[in-house]
Amino acid sequence: METLFDYLKWMGDFPIAATGMREADALVLGVLSYFDLTPLFAGEDDTHTLSECLQLIEADQVKVMVNTKGQDYIGFLRLAAESERFGKLRMAHYIDVLLNDPPVQFAAVTFQDDTDLNFLVYRGTDQSLAGWQEDFMISFTRTRAQTRAQAYANAYVEAGKRNYLIGHSKGGNEALFAAANLRDSKWGDVVHVYILDGPGLCPEVLDMSGMDRVNEKATHIVPVFSIVGKLFAAKLDDTRIVQSSASGFQQHSLITWGVDHGKLAAAEENDPTSCWLNAAVDSWIGEVEQADRATLVTDLFESLAAGGADSLDDLSAGGLGGLEPVLKRMKSSSETTHKLLAELPKHAVKQTIETLRSKFTPDGEADDLKPAEPVKV
Repeated sequence: METLFDYLKWMGDFPIAATGMREADALVLGVLSYFDLTPLFAGEDDTHTLSECLQLIEADQVKVMVNTKGQDYIGFLRLAAESERFGKLRMAHYIDVLLNDPPVQFAAVTFQDDTDLNFLVYRGTDQSLAGWQEDFMISFTRTRAQTRAQAYANAYVEAGKRNYLIGHSKGGNEALFAAANLRDSKWGDVVHVYILDGPGLCPEVLDMSGMDRVNEKATHIVPVFSIVGKLFAAKLDDTRIVQSSASGFQQHSLITWGVDHGKLAAAEENDPTSCWLNAAVDSWIGEVEQADRATLVTDLFESLAAGGADSLDDLSAGGLGGLEPVLKRMKSSSETTHKLLAELPKHAVKQTIETLRSKFTPDGEADDLKPAEPVKV
């Protein structure tokens, strides 16, 4: 299986306008959204070519806003910036907002070429606790990041251009929300929406009436082992499964997704374990009232921040010593939170039983009690 690095080498000499937009291009742009571009942008009206990122690399000023897990993100940026396909793309409307109270983590950038291509790309969750808290908040409220994503699309989807909305993980949820709520006068200028292993919209919280039109122009791509992308999964006709060079949850990382002769390295089925986890989480969430979801999330993230941490990196750096204030705060959490956390393992056991039961034949004989068959999208 080839990688996105291989794709950059193969297609790097050909501008997107010359070959047409490819799904792998959406993946590349999604990866590029995870770089902190603030050293280049003094204001939102500034514009810079991707190739100008090379000077940041040489000055060691590039920061990756996600756990790299040993992946060569800087090498990826260099390869893209040096290519004809991506290096000449002009970056505009860069915005990066992080607030702790209320929690807001939102970042987006628009890539433009010298023709009429206009790619609005939403960054996924970074390492901040605020970003992760917003991820959980989509289960009980419209988040501020979603509202910002909608405003961003309304502002920068340009009439007369070929506009694409692209987002990975949380950014995929934002791209979906923006598309579903984009002004009607703008929607005709959107060519396609790419949701890359991003959660869907919670139907108990949001108006879903815009999903029918989104379905006509959207592609949802998930890896073989997908958890995030199956949460409130959008019911989109064009849903693909892609192979990954990673294992387990690490397949969520875009940079690990595979290509095959310039196209997605397609897979037929999702991993059985991820399907089991999805079913267990869905079962648990389905029995939790929205108000209780809000209580649980508030307690959980107030506990994680009890020792002064603002990010996952802070929590990791604190080691075992940093766990004491977290556990102390968690112990004093509401009765609702303790009850809900106790229920989660029960749902996991329940799903295991149902998985085993599904393998029994009609006459009552067990079919070797094998794991459940993979679920086809």
